[in-house]
Amino acid sequence: MTPRARANPSPSPPAVRRGPLGRSTVLALLLMGVLAADLRAQDVPLDRAELTRYARAYLALDAAREEYYATIARIHDDIGLARARAELDAKVAEIYAGNAITSERYGVITLVISESDQVRAVFEEIVRQLRAGAGAP
Repeated sequence: MTPRARANPSPSPPAVRRGPLGRSTVLALLLMGVLAADLRAQDVPLDRAELTRYARAYLALDAAREEYYATIARIHDDIGLARARAELDAKVAEIYAGNAITSERYGVITLVISESDQVRAVFEEIVRQLRAGAGAP
């Protein structure tokens, strides 16, 4: 053993590096905290009519995503993929406009539904009625 090795028997641990996944997780948690704080600060009521518009948008967006994934499964070139993505983006914008909701408000309502068992139960009831073809709940 060299004198230098005896003087420094335990080297310092290597620096911990944070990968892109760690940064993404921290950023996502920070964003969720900001959105939750913003929601509480707004204290905007969520009535059944708005929840029904959200549910209609939710179902339409789900169908649009399924259609998009089925479409891109058959496309093998970048131009076709870009065209399919542009069509999806246009469809999403149309869905938001047709249901009188913004993408920002959609995100806020999604957060409320995920945090509140009571709101989630009403949302699930509305979705069941819409899927059953009962029309406007």
